Amino acid sequence: MWLGGDTDVLIVGHRASRSSRRGQPAPLSNGMYLNVQIALRVIHNPLRLETTDATFTYQSGADLDDPRPVFEYHYQREVPSGYPRCHLHVHAAPRHYPGQKPFSRLHLPARRITLEQIVWHLIQEHGVQPRRPDWHHVLWRHETRFRDTQRTKPWPYAPPFPPPHPTW
Repeated sequence: MWLGGDTDVLIVGHRASRSSRRGQPAPLSNGMYLNVQIALRVIHNPLRLETTDATFTYQSGADLDDPRPVFEYHYQREVPSGYPRCHLHVHAAPRHYPGQKPFSRLHLPARRITLEQIVWHLIQEHGVQPRRPDWHHVLWRHETRFRDTQRTKPWPYAPPFPPPHPTW
Protein backbone atom coordinates (compact mmCIF):
# COMPACT_ATOMS: atom_id res chain seq x y z
CA MET A 1 0.00 0.00 0.00
CA TRP A 2 1.62 3.30 -1.10
CA LEU A 3 1.19 6.22 1.27
CA GLY A 4 3.56 8.99 0.26
CA GLY A 5 5.43 11.33 2.61
CA ASP A 6 8.04 9.83 4.95
CA THR A 7 6.40 6.41 4.65
CA ASP A 8 6.17 5.10 1.11
CA VAL A 9 4.86 1.61 1.84
CA LEU A 10 2.86 0.26 4.75
CA ILE A 11 2.40 -3.47 5.31
CA VAL A 12 -0.34 -4.28 7.79
CA GLY A 13 -1.64 -7.64 8.99
CA HIS A 14 -3.34 -9.49 6.21
CA ARG A 15 -6.49 -8.79 4.24
CA ALA A 16 -5.53 -5.10 4.04
CA SER A 17 -7.30 -3.10 1.37
CA ARG A 18 -6.57 0.17 -0.41
CA SER A 19 -9.40 1.81 1.53
CA SER A 20 -8.08 0.76 4.95
CA ARG A 21 -4.63 0.96 6.51
CA ARG A 22 -5.71 -1.63 9.07
CA GLY A 23 -5.27 -5.23 8.05
CA GLN A 24 -6.49 -8.10 10.17
CA PRO A 25 -4.23 -10.02 12.55
CA ALA A 26 -3.25 -13.39 11.10
CA PRO A 27 -4.90 -16.33 12.89
CA LEU A 28 -2.40 -18.90 14.19
CA SER A 29 -2.85 -22.64 14.63
CA ASN A 30 -2.82 -22.33 18.44
CA GLY A 31 -5.89 -20.04 18.51
CA MET A 32 -3.85 -16.85 18.96
CA TYR A 33 -3.12 -14.07 16.44
CA LEU A 34 -0.07 -12.29 15.03
CA ASN A 35 -0.52 -8.69 13.94
CA VAL A 36 2.28 -7.29 11.75
CA GLN A 37 2.72 -3.64 10.79
CA ILE A 38 5.82 -2.58 8.86
CA ALA A 39 6.37 0.90 7.40
CA LEU A 40 8.98 1.26 4.65
CA ARG A 41 10.43 4.16 2.71
CA VAL A 42 12.13 4.16 -0.66
CA ILE A 43 15.81 5.12 -0.72
CA HIS A 44 16.92 6.11 -4.20
CA ASN A 45 20.71 5.89 -4.15
CA PRO A 46 21.18 2.95 -4.24
CA LEU A 47 17.55 1.96 -4.82
CA ARG A 48 16.23 -0.03 -1.85
CA LEU A 49 13.49 -0.16 0.77
CA GLU A 50 14.29 0.83 4.36
CA THR A 51 12.18 -0.07 7.40
CA THR A 52 11.11 3.02 9.36
CA ASP A 53 8.79 1.30 11.87
CA ALA A 54 7.89 -2.30 12.66
CA THR A 55 5.43 -3.67 15.20
CA PHE A 56 4.79 -7.36 15.85
CA THR A 57 1.96 -8.09 18.29
CA TYR A 58 1.21 -11.60 19.58
CA GLN A 59 -2.35 -11.37 20.84
CA SER A 60 -5.28 -13.45 22.04
CA GLY A 61 -7.97 -11.59 20.09
CA ALA A 62 -8.49 -10.45 16.51
CA ASP A 63 -10.13 -7.14 17.48
CA LEU A 64 -7.71 -4.33 16.61
CA ASP A 65 -9.29 -2.00 19.19
CA ASP A 66 -9.04 -4.61 22.00
CA PRO A 67 -6.33 -7.05 20.88
CA ARG A 68 -5.50 -8.46 24.33
CA PRO A 69 -1.76 -8.56 23.55
CA VAL A 70 0.63 -10.97 25.22
CA PHE A 71 3.66 -9.05 23.96
CA GLU A 72 4.46 -6.33 21.43
CA TYR A 73 7.82 -5.71 19.81
CA HIS A 74 8.54 -2.27 18.31
CA TYR A 75 11.32 -0.96 16.11
CA GLN A 76 11.37 2.76 15.29
CA ARG A 77 14.18 4.19 13.18
CA GLU A 78 13.44 7.74 14.35
CA VAL A 79 12.61 7.23 18.02
CA PRO A 80 11.29 9.97 20.27
CA SER A 81 13.74 10.56 23.10
CA GLY A 82 13.11 8.75 26.31
CA TYR A 83 13.01 5.14 25.17
CA PRO A 84 15.07 2.75 23.02
CA ARG A 85 14.39 2.41 19.29
CA CYS A 86 14.07 -1.38 19.72
CA HIS A 87 11.85 -2.30 22.64
CA LEU A 88 9.39 -4.83 23.97
CA HIS A 89 6.11 -4.43 25.86
CA VAL A 90 5.07 -7.39 28.02
CA HIS A 91 1.41 -7.31 29.04
CA ALA A 92 1.84 -9.02 32.36
CA ALA A 93 3.38 -7.76 35.56
CA PRO A 94 5.32 -9.15 38.48
CA ARG A 95 3.07 -9.40 41.53
CA HIS A 96 5.09 -6.90 43.57
CA TYR A 97 6.16 -4.48 40.84
CA PRO A 98 6.99 -1.17 42.56
CA GLY A 99 7.18 1.13 39.52
CA GLN A 100 5.07 4.23 38.98
CA LYS A 101 4.30 3.40 35.35
CA PRO A 102 2.20 0.28 34.57
CA PHE A 103 4.52 -2.60 33.65
CA SER A 104 2.88 -3.04 30.21
CA ARG A 105 3.75 0.61 29.37
CA LEU A 106 7.50 0.13 29.97
CA HIS A 107 9.78 0.10 26.92
CA LEU A 108 11.99 -2.91 27.73
CA PRO A 109 15.19 -2.58 25.65
CA ALA A 110 15.80 -5.18 22.96
CA ARG A 111 17.95 -5.67 19.88
CA ARG A 112 16.53 -5.43 16.40
CA ILE A 113 14.16 -8.38 16.00
CA THR A 114 13.07 -9.62 12.61
CA LEU A 115 9.72 -11.08 11.63
CA GLU A 116 11.59 -14.36 11.10
CA GLN A 117 12.67 -14.35 14.75
CA ILE A 118 9.09 -13.71 15.90
CA VAL A 119 7.83 -16.61 13.75
CA TRP A 120 10.60 -18.88 15.11
CA HIS A 121 9.63 -17.94 18.68
CA LEU A 122 5.92 -18.63 18.07
CA ILE A 123 6.66 -22.07 16.56
CA GLN A 124 9.23 -23.05 19.21
CA GLU A 125 7.56 -21.71 22.34
CA HIS A 126 3.87 -21.06 21.68
CA GLY A 127 2.83 -24.23 19.87
CA VAL A 128 2.13 -22.63 16.48
CA GLN A 129 2.29 -25.29 13.77
CA PRO A 130 4.45 -24.37 10.76
CA ARG A 131 2.73 -24.45 7.37
CA ARG A 132 5.58 -26.17 5.59
CA PRO A 133 8.07 -28.88 6.56
CA ASP A 134 11.13 -26.82 5.56
CA TRP A 135 10.14 -23.83 7.74
CA HIS A 136 13.46 -23.88 9.61
CA HIS A 137 15.46 -23.57 6.38
CA VAL A 138 13.20 -20.83 4.99
CA LEU A 139 13.45 -18.73 8.16
CA TRP A 140 17.23 -19.25 8.33
CA ARG A 141 17.71 -18.22 4.68
CA HIS A 142 15.73 -14.98 5.12
CA GLU A 143 17.29 -14.16 8.50
CA THR A 144 20.80 -14.67 7.06
CA ARG A 145 20.01 -12.42 4.09
CA PHE A 146 18.85 -9.65 6.46
CA ARG A 147 21.90 -9.99 8.72
CA ASP A 148 24.25 -9.89 5.71
CA THR A 149 22.76 -6.56 4.57
CA GLN A 150 23.11 -5.17 8.10
CA ARG A 151 26.84 -5.96 8.29
CA THR A 152 27.58 -3.01 5.99
CA LYS A 153 26.02 -0.52 8.44
CA PRO A 154 28.40 1.57 10.56
CA TRP A 155 26.52 0.40 13.68
CA PRO A 156 25.11 -3.11 13.31
CA TYR A 157 21.30 -3.15 13.47
CA ALA A 158 21.12 0.62 14.16
CA PRO A 159 22.09 2.24 17.47
CA PRO A 160 19.81 1.11 20.32
CA PHE A 161 19.05 4.68 21.44
CA PRO A 162 19.85 8.22 20.25
CA PRO A 163 23.36 9.51 20.96
CA PRO A 164 23.73 12.05 23.79
CA HIS A 165 22.96 15.65 23.05
CA PRO A 166 26.18 17.71 22.67
CA THR A 167 25.31 19.84 25.72
CA TRP A 168 24.87 16.85 28.09
